[in-house]
Amino acid sequence: MIWKVLFSLLGAGSFYFILSEYGFGKIAADLSSLGWWSIPLALSFAPVAFLYGLAWFLVTPSLPLGRLPGMLRLSTISLGWNNLSPFMKVLGEPVRVLLMEAYIPRKAALESAILYNLVHILGTLIAFIVGALLILAVYPVSDTIRYGFLGIMVVASLLLVGTYNLPRLGRRMGRRRGAKPTFFQKARFWLRWSFSRMRLFSERYPARFWSAVFVEVLVRFVEGITFYVAFRALGEPVSVLAASLLDVGRALLDNTFFFIPYQVGSREGGILVLSRHVLNIGEASVVSALVFYRLVEILWTGIGYALWIQSGSSRKLSK
Repeated sequence: MIWKVLFSLLGAGSFYFILSEYGFGKIAADLSSLGWWSIPLALSFAPVAFLYGLAWFLVTPSLPLGRLPGMLRLSTISLGWNNLSPFMKVLGEPVRVLLMEAYIPRKAALESAILYNLVHILGTLIAFIVGALLILAVYPVSDTIRYGFLGIMVVASLLLVGTYNLPRLGRRMGRRRGAKPTFFQKARFWLRWSFSRMRLFSERYPARFWSAVFVEVLVRFVEGITFYVAFRALGEPVSVLAASLLDVGRALLDNTFFFIPYQVGSREGGILVLSRHVLNIGEASVVSALVFYRLVEILWTGIGYALWIQSGSSRKLSK
């Protein structure tokens, strides 16, 4: 499709411009100077993978505690597949269902994957609201930027409210009896069913549900560890809060510009604006930190794929 080509060229062009302005030689020098910092940088995503797996475990009450280590492995695999998705991170979701069938029946595995994704959406929206509040409370920003973050809070809040009201709206907008359902009617049915399952789960297992939501909010800030370590490795340390907010901003940018393949260029450009005009992070190392972040993503995508291959081999041996 031509729009995919256009967005790909736009993202790649922006990415090349940002790197060339910063200097390819400087990026290469920063990479070569990593030394032992490459180890904590590579491991910086491990707490994130753990928390994602924990949240998934919490919304699957049929699993005993002994399955938690296996869930962490499955979470790493699905995250790896999601990172391979060029536009929307969805490749890992069928993988979740497939892998969970080793523990629970297919229907329960499907419900577990759906519940986890809805909890992930809730946690992400709440993290956007909390991140915007922290920025407005801690950092001096211009009126234009302030209004922008207030807008983010309003939109995220409306989406949160809509999440709970969607099942009720779906009941009011039914189709005529005997008429063949359209694509949108089918989509509305499955959305209503999914959100209804979430509401039922939250009422039946409130402690598990809200604990999973809390973990998903927390992980959005914990993911800033990669930025924190990257800036430390570059000799330009930033605060834990700034690194966390930088990653919340990264998540917001990735979701906003999902139509750009792998968010190449859009992420880098947005983070540069956020670091310069909001978080007051010096420009000396931001681009190299972004490159390091990409490399950590690639590394953990490879780890997830390796675990996927191992999982496939294990299933073949067990047959």
